[in-house]
Amino acid sequence: MILKEKDAYSGTDERGYYGHKQEQDVAFHLRREFGDSEQVRIIHDLMIEHGGERAQIDHLVIHPYGFILIESKSIVGEVQVNAEGEWSRSYRGNWTGMPSPIRQAELQKDLLHALLSNNLARLLGKLLGIQTKLGGRDWQTLCAVSSTAILHREKMPKSVADKVVKTEFVAGKVKEIIGNGVSAFIKAKPRFTLQELENLGAFLLAHTAALQAETEKPELATPPDDPAPSAAPVAEPAPQSYVVTSEPAPAEPPVDTAAPTEMLLTCKQCGEADNLNGMYGQYGYYVKCGSCSTNTSMKQPCPACGWKSVKVSKDGPSYTAACRKCDHQYLVYRQAEGRA
Repeated sequence: MILKEKDAYSGTDERGYYGHKQEQDVAFHLRREFGDSEQVRIIHDLMIEHGGERAQIDHLVIHPYGFILIESKSIVGEVQVNAEGEWSRSYRGNWTGMPSPIRQAELQKDLLHALLSNNLARLLGKLLGIQTKLGGRDWQTLCAVSSTAILHREKMPKSVADKVVKTEFVAGKVKEIIGNGVSAFIKAKPRFTLQELENLGAFLLAHTAALQAETEKPELATPPDDPAPSAAPVAEPAPQSYVVTSEPAPAEPPVDTAAPTEMLLTCKQCGEADNLNGMYGQYGYYVKCGSCSTNTSMKQPCPACGWKSVKVSKDGPSYTAACRKCDHQYLVYRQAEGRA
């Protein structure tokens, strides 16, 4: 059962967009596997706060035997994790370090445990008159990475490799962790009742809704102070339309508001706009400056929404860009006559 769907993306950052897309893919697979389940409750984009600390959990799975926290990561390229649990990723052949998503999920888990432990009386029932605790519950963390990533599992510590899963396998991994219930019964693992699952879900939904409302609350505008009265009234000048002139003022020429069509792109180094030559290379269309020999990409941000991910196409001397987000099309550059 999906208690809270994935929030819509409202930012303009390209990296944030692809990160959100990865989380949407994970949410899709979880919904397809557990959308009709009464035993499994799923909350996406869960915001929690306790003891002055705040965290956001990408995906939380609540099941009869415990909790699974899933951190989503959009990764294009290769992923390695050394013996110390330190992560690195490649992009176009360049390797850089990155924070451990597993460690991030573990910190979120600790905060969630503290929050729930502080509210046990309203969440869990009593056994023989004694308040039940969270002890013995199963707490697991996973990292769901893009399906296109290349994982070097043979170099990962086993404790990390067991927690890293590609998007299309995440639902199966969750199902494996939860188990079929028979083995859990044999092992006498503590189990949440349906009412306790209901209590946990309702509490966390109300908790995150309150935090989101607080975050989105607009600041109250402070009304300006009344101006101090002046000692004497000041005479205002007559409006311009009331001034009589002996001769009518000459009409000003109309302003041309049309966007330029020939010099839409300039050299990023020297600002040259005329001495440019359209070319094509490894990373797409660009212009080469005849003055300083600098190359400038034609992939300019969309003027309608500011999105940086655009596709440039060529039609004769004209180069047109299409925004991948809002589909706005606009002229980027037109090759001057006499240039190749």
